[in-house]
Amino acid sequence: MNKIEELKSVIGKSTSQNQSPTLHGKLLKVNKKTCTFEVVKSPYRSGDENRIGERYLVPISWAWNAFFF
Repeated sequence: MNKIEELKSVIGKSTSQNQSPTLHGKLLKVNKKTCTFEVVKSPYRSGDENRIGERYLVPISWAWNAFFF
């Protein structure tokens, strides 16, 4: 299984994600070179909670590391 297939198996799940303003993001979509995440509330109440619901892109490798490394 490659990184894209593995990431497609966790669409809709949230994880710690360093690029999120709250340090927690939910995977929405896997593209060819990037993944689309949504900013979600962190269980640790960290970061800028005013930005919950915003979407942002990260490279495939960063998204894969967040879930599987």
